[in-house]
Amino acid sequence: MGWFGRAVATVAALFSVAACDPSGQAYEDLRLTRLKAGESTEQDVVKLFGRPVAVRDLPSGKGLVYPLGPEGAHTLLLRIGADGRYQGRENLLTRENFARIGPGMSGDEVNALIGPPGSVQGYPLKKLTAREWRFLDGQDTRMFVVMLDAAGRVVSTAIEEDPRRLGP
Repeated sequence: MGWFGRAVATVAALFSVAACDPSGQAYEDLRLTRLKAGESTEQDVVKLFGRPVAVRDLPSGKGLVYPLGPEGAHTLLLRIGADGRYQGRENLLTRENFARIGPGMSGDEVNALIGPPGSVQGYPLKKLTAREWRFLDGQDTRMFVVMLDAAGRVVSTAIEEDPRRLGP
């Protein structure tokens, strides 16, 4: 590798380290670099991210839900402690959370678990509605699809290839 290749590799390594939190987890959004667990306040979070789409009660405080997108590959739950301080984050769009969704669950319960869908498509003849979330699966984006019946209950779920990755 020549000097130019080494220089590019060094710069890439610096950017990859700079885009990680202290535990080494990559940031899903660069605004997260401005939040410090135990120091930043709920007001700091809202100032950076705006009003959350949902607020969850958690055992140690509350969680503010922020989809990154439109149709982004992450929906973040930013944890706020009982003291009003930022405690950390988790991505809600994971295979572990998807596995918790099953037949009979309401659409509201699905949204409470993984956040609002990136897109919704109705199929009136079948009396079904598809809700779709784009998510990061390793290095690839995929789609998580939840089919709801006319009563708004889960009929089925599936993980599919992201049509944006497949091209025209």
